[in-house]
Amino acid sequence: MYLQLVEISLLAVALVALVLIIFFISRRGAPSPTEMGVRYTPGEQEILKQLGELKERVDKMIPPYGRVGYIPSSIEELKELLGFTYVKLGEREIGERPSGLEKVEDLDVDFLQARLGDNYVYVVKRGEKKLTAAGSQHLDYLTVRFLLEFLDYI
Repeated sequence: MYLQLVEISLLAVALVALVLIIFFISRRGAPSPTEMGVRYTPGEQEILKQLGELKERVDKMIPPYGRVGYIPSSIEELKELLGFTYVKLGEREIGERPSGLEKVEDLDVDFLQARLGDNYVYVVKRGEKKLTAAGSQHLDYLTVRFLLEFLDYI
């Protein structure tokens, strides 16, 4: 009787061990939900596509520095940030002066945006401060407003 009890208990221990081994192997082999990827319905895919397009439009309309309220602390930083090749603030000039700039620079205007050859020229005046900048990139309305704000803080 004692031997039968030992055999039954050994059989029970072996069965429990087998179940535990199978359980751990099955859990380890199954990919997690992040590994499997997520499937979306066609409607959900369309919504995600439209959200992505909306994010791109917002990024184009409001540049990163406008979203965080960033104002550069120097004209060197402004030149680098906006990709200008020439910047003049007051008597301080940085970069190579484009030819023909004197035509538009001497005009008495609060704001001027012009194209001289391959360069876009921006003349911004705020009170006694006057900024002249030239570069190959056309600036949008919000970036031009950014230039005005730059003159307020510098």
